Amino acid sequence: MTMGSTTRKHPRDLSDAEVEGIVAEVDAAVERGDVQVVDAAVLRELRAAAALRRDAEQRVEAAVLSARHAGASWGVIGAQLGVTRQGARQRFERLVDN
Repeated sequence: MTMGSTTRKHPRDLSDAEVEGIVAEVDAAVERGDVQVVDAAVLRELRAAAALRRDAEQRVEAAVLSARHAGASWGVIGAQLGVTRQGARQRFERLVDN
């Protein structure tokens, strides 16, 4: 993957290895002077927040799967997540089908 390349994956679907590769590319670009960074602490915080979001997404997916296995409807799951029944089903149905 090269800087500026696009991926067809949603960021939350990137593997840890893919994320690390992107981070390494950005770091290398900074070192070469291709990218100017005003405050590296800001980027570290952004990376930490992204890691927490990935962890939270995995936790939500596990909870949805558990809820479905326990017999919860998509409407109940959607209500707990603050989305519609259809939104919950569209987002998470792939988990149940696997």
